[in-house]
Amino acid sequence: MRIDELDTVADDELTADICVIGSGPAGLTLAAELAGTSLRVLVLESGGREPSEQANALDDIDSTGAVRAGTGRVAGDRILGGNSHSWSGRCGLLDDLDFGARPWVPGSGWPITDLDPYLERAARHVGIGYGTGFTGDAFWELAGRARPRDTLDPNRFRAYFWQISRDPVDPFDCKRFGRHVRELTAPNVRVLVNATVTHIDTDADGRKVLALQVAGSKARTVRAGRFVLAAGGISTPRLLLASRRIRPEGVGNRHGLVGRYLMDHRCGAVGALEPAQAHTALHRFGKYVVKSAHGRHTFLHGLALSPAVQRAEQLLNCALWLQEVPADDDPWESVKQLMRGRGTRHDARVALANSGLLLAGARRRLIEHAGLPHKLDRIEVRCMVEQVPDPDSRVALSERVDRFGVPLARIDWRVHELEDRTVRRAAALAVAEFARLGYPEPALYDWARADSDGPARLTDWAHPTGTTRMAARPDAGVVDTDCRVHGVENLYIAGSSVFPTTGHANPTLTLVALAVRLADELRRDR
Repeated sequence: MRIDELDTVADDELTADICVIGSGPAGLTLAAELAGTSLRVLVLESGGREPSEQANALDDIDSTGAVRAGTGRVAGDRILGGNSHSWSGRCGLLDDLDFGARPWVPGSGWPITDLDPYLERAARHVGIGYGTGFTGDAFWELAGRARPRDTLDPNRFRAYFWQISRDPVDPFDCKRFGRHVRELTAPNVRVLVNATVTHIDTDADGRKVLALQVAGSKARTVRAGRFVLAAGGISTPRLLLASRRIRPEGVGNRHGLVGRYLMDHRCGAVGALEPAQAHTALHRFGKYVVKSAHGRHTFLHGLALSPAVQRAEQLLNCALWLQEVPADDDPWESVKQLMRGRGTRHDARVALANSGLLLAGARRRLIEHAGLPHKLDRIEVRCMVEQVPDPDSRVALSERVDRFGVPLARIDWRVHELEDRTVRRAAALAVAEFARLGYPEPALYDWARADSDGPARLTDWAHPTGTTRMAARPDAGVVDTDCRVHGVENLYIAGSSVFPTTGHANPTLTLVALAVRLADELRRDR
C-alpha cells in the first residue's frame, strides 16, 4: 500500500473507483479489505505520519452542552491511523438487547441484528484473538478453564469480558493502525496524507457526489465513482453540514437529521477497594490471559447489568469492572520502558527494588495465565453506561472556521437522569453482589449512592456516536442498512456515527465489523 503526500501527486492521479475519507480503524479496515481487488482505492488522511498540533487543531470545537472531559476537542487525532493513535485497545461486543427496540429507551433499535459473520475478520484487524464467543459464560470454555462455582445472580448481572488489543510489533501496546499501512503490498490502494477534505460536491439535486475539494498547500479536486466518509462521530457530520454550496442544508440532510442523536459513553469511578483486601476479588474479577492461534491475549472480567434487571427496572445497559490504579513506583511501567530500549537508570532501580513482585508476575502470567500483579495505589470500581438517544444532543456548525475556512463543529451534548439512575442502581447491585459472593464490599463514593441527589461524577469517554444513525427509513436516520446515505446514490459512511444506540461496549470492534461488512457491499455493488 503506497503512502504519498498530497502535494506530490499529479492532478490526473487524484481519481479512484472508491475514495475513503479518513485513515482511522474504519477507513484502513476498508482499505485492507479491498486490497488486492480490481478496485482502485484512494484513502485521504488530513494529518501526516507524525502527530501535529496544526493538524489536530482542525478538530477544535465549540461546546455549548454538558461539560466534557476535554472541552476543546473530541477524539481529535488527525494522523495516519486516526484515533487508533490514542485508543486504549479495549474491545467488547454489543449485546442482543442492544440491537432491539426497548420501549423505555426512545429511539432504540437497530435495523440490522447480526454482525457475527464479520466479527472474526474484524478481530484480525484490531489485534485480538477472538471475534465472537469470548464474553459471558462462553469465555470459560474458550479459555480452557472451569466455570467458577460462585456464579453471578442472573437477575442482577451477567459476566462480561473485554479483550485488550495487542500490536504485533509491540506486545506492550495495542494495535496502532498507522504502523501497519506499508505491510499491505497492494498496488490498487494508495494513501494520501496531509489531504484535508473541505467540501463534498454533489449534483444540483444533491443525489450524487461528483467530487471532493481537498486542501494541501493548494486546493485540489478528487474524483471517484463512490465515496466513503470515515472521519469519526464529530468530523463526519461536520463535513456533511459544511458542504452546503449546492444544497443549503448540506449533504444527506433532507430530513434535518445529520448531526443529531449525539451519544457517548459516560464513565467514572463509583467506589473503591483497598488493595490489601482485594486479592480474592481481583483474582476472580481481574485479568486473564488466553492463548490463541495469533498469540497470547489479555481479557478483563467485569459485570454487566442483566437484560432481566434492565427490563424490570427500565434501566440502560451498563457495565462495571475493577480498575487497578498503579502506585507511582509500580515496576511494570519501568520494565516496559527498559524492554523498549527507552528505560532510564531510575527505571532500572525501580525494577531491581521490586524484583520479588516481578518474579511473582512472571509466574502469574506464564503459569496461572492471569494478569500481572501491580504495586497499587488503589483499586477503583469503574462503570461505563450507554446514553439515551436524543435528537437535541447534536453536532451543528460554529460561527468560527478552521484555517481552511471550514466551519468548526458546535457540540451540544446532552446527558439524562436515566443514565445517572442506571449507574447508581448498578453500583448498589454490585456492592450487594460482592457481599453475596463473599468478597469485600466496595466503598461507594457519596455521589454514587442510591440516595444521593448530587451531580453524577461521570465524564464522556471520547466515543462520539450516533450522529449519522442507521435506519431503514430516510425520515428516521441518515444511512440505510448498507451504510449508504439515504438519497445519495454513491456516498457511504463508516464508523460509530452510524450506531443507533451505543450499548455499554467500547465501539471499535463493532465499527470495524461494520467496515468489513461495508467492504463486502462495495465489492458486490460495482
